[in-house]
Formats: sequence, C-alpha cells, structure tokens
Amino acid sequence: MKNLLSSCCAVLFVGFMLSAARADTDLFGSAGLDPGFCKQPNDRQTVVYIDDLMMVDGKPDWATKLASKLRATLAPGERVTVVRLSPASGKSDEIWSGCWPELSAGERQKIEKQTYLFSRSPLDGLADQKKFFMRDLDRALSVIYGATKRPASVAMIDPQQPPDKNIIRALAFDEGRFAQSQITIRAIVYSDLAENSDLGSVFKQSGVLDNYGKKLGTYLRRSVFYSYGMGEDVSNAASVLEQTRKFWSNAFRSMNASVGGLGTDLNMPNAVPVLGRSFVVVLKRDGQDLDGRLSILADADGNLVDSWLQISRLTIAGLAGTFKCQGTVDDQSCRLVAKTTSGIVTQTAEEDMSLAGSERAGFAGQIGVKGALTYPIQASKAEN
Repeated sequence: MKNLLSSCCAVLFVGFMLSAARADTDLFGSAGLDPGFCKQPNDRQTVVYIDDLMMVDGKPDWATKLASKLRATLAPGERVTVVRLSPASGKSDEIWSGCWPELSAGERQKIEKQTYLFSRSPLDGLADQKKFFMRDLDRALSVIYGATKRPASVAMIDPQQPPDKNIIRALAFDEGRFAQSQITIRAIVYSDLAENSDLGSVFKQSGVLDNYGKKLGTYLRRSVFYSYGMGEDVSNAASVLEQTRKFWSNAFRSMNASVGGLGTDLNMPNAVPVLGRSFVVVLKRDGQDLDGRLSILADADGNLVDSWLQISRLTIAGLAGTFKCQGTVDDQSCRLVAKTTSGIVTQTAEEDMSLAGSERAGFAGQIGVKGALTYPIQASKAEN
C-alpha cells in the first residue's frame, strides 16, 4: 500500500491508512508513547489545525513540512494536538494529542550521573519514544487525509466563483482551548485561508477592517499563529495573496492572536525554547495606565521565539529580538531588546521595545519609535 509520504522520501511517517497504521504497530511492538513526558513543566503548547478542504489525493507535501518543523522545534515534553478544521461546517474536531518525548538538559545531566544495574537508562528509550510519537502523529493526519482527500482536478478554487468557506468560525469553534490555557499556544494552520462567508471574503476588496473578536465574542488568547498553504489551491493566486494576508492579519489581531507568519510555506524559526517568562505590564500613555501581558520565550542563545506583547484596549503584537540574563539564579539581571511585528502604540509597521531589570525588582523601559515617539512601560513577574 502506498505510503502517505513516500513521494517525499520521508522517514518520519509510516503510513497513511488505518490498516497501515495497524501494521506498523506490529513493527514497533505493543509499546506506545509514554504519557509521562507530559508531566514536564512547559511554557508552550502546539496546536495543529488541518483544513480538511485542502486534502488532495497524492499530494502529501504539507505533512512532510509539518513533521520536519515539529521535530526541529518542539521543547521537551511540549504537548502537540491535531485538530481537524472543517470550514464547510464552521466546526473543528480534536483528533489526537501527545507530548514530545525529550528531556531538558538538566534532566539529562541528572540521569547521566545515575547508575542503572538492572534496568535501562531512561535516555536509552528516547529514540523509540520519538518513533512512537511520529507514528501517532501520522495516524492522526492520516485520519483527516483519508476521510476528505479529493482528486486534484476538482480541488482548485476559481476566485471569481469561490465556494463557501468559513475558516474563522471553524477556528472560533475551538475557542475554549485558548480560554483555558495559561501558557502560549503556538497554532499551526495548514489552509489556503480562502475565507468566503457571511463574515467576510478574501476575494472581495474592502477598506473596512472588521472586528471578528467583538462580532463573534471569540478571543484566541495567548497565541501565535503560523499558517501555510495560502493560495495553494487558488487559480491565479498571486492576485489575491496580498489581500488574503491583510484580511487574516486583521482577523487574528481582532481576536487577540499574534501572527508569526502567513504564507505559502511554513515559516517558523528552527529554534527550541529553553527559557520562559511571563510578566504583567503597565504602559503609560496620554496620562493613562494601560495594563497588559508580556510573554517571553527564548532559545539557548537568548533569541526570542513565539514571544508577544498585548496591551488592553490597544492590540497584540509578536516580538523579535533577544532576552538575555546574567548573574546567579537567585539574583539575575535581564535585558529585553526587541521589535514588535506590528504597531501597538503608533501606526507604524514595527516599534522598538526595551526593558531592563530583574524579576525581584521589576523591569522598566520604553516602547515606540526611537527618536520620534516613545512611551514608558514597566513589567513585573506574573503569578501564572
């Protein structure tokens, strides 16, 4: 039976049909993914949304890209959830959830110092556990692919007569996940983003920016969205790509979600977060104190990953830059130097933000356009 990713020479997946999935269970034995990895503390979870109207028979490249990115960017114990997005009905359905079987550097050091006379070191089983994780991920994607794949000849969208497609409501259907999460959600969406519903359409020019958060009462809090596949199944896609990007940039921000990347390809940095900090912030603007939230994730070199700033009554934006600390664990001084991915306090495309201080004493700095207009901002450690 043909493998889902055989055309891409992938080794991450093992089959695309349920019968093949049962066969690879025999290959790996009766053991499976250990849920104990989910007990590790984490500052991010990943939710993968698969647009079921994008499934085309014989085209599995989307799955290869996704699997490769996940394997390169997941933090130890990070939870991954696969959700089937159904724009035809405006609903979504969770298919599978599991945690990445890896250990932090600190845990690895502890284990390496131990002696195991009558059992294997936990490190010896990680390779098999990662195979189980990728196998289970494959099965979840296979369920969506197998149930909804269509011939390539009928998959293309005519921009002059686009079909009804309600992606906004399908995402909003999963709002509870965002309301309950106390950590950042990295949302990966495989979709053409070809919204065409009563809420709006990417195929029709409009100078009015709609507030979908207010209209639907839906807020995708504490999230960073990456979408790929945009325009992939749209005839003459170049004519609508820019307006699609503008439409969705506004839609996500109106629902309190920051945007990491919107495009044809999956543009996520190949970085694993090893440090996480959460702060409450106060922005002083025009005689008012505006409250907000700052979430910092950084890799081993201090580069920001999926970090964001949200100011109440204003908006949310992603952050790119560095967060570096020095000193002892109990008394560290840190400095944030970053640019926002969109304007928060001004109408510019990006703003500069800097903070310096410590968790014990708090942080102080500025945000805005250097040399033109800046506002003071303060941050203190959040309780959760």
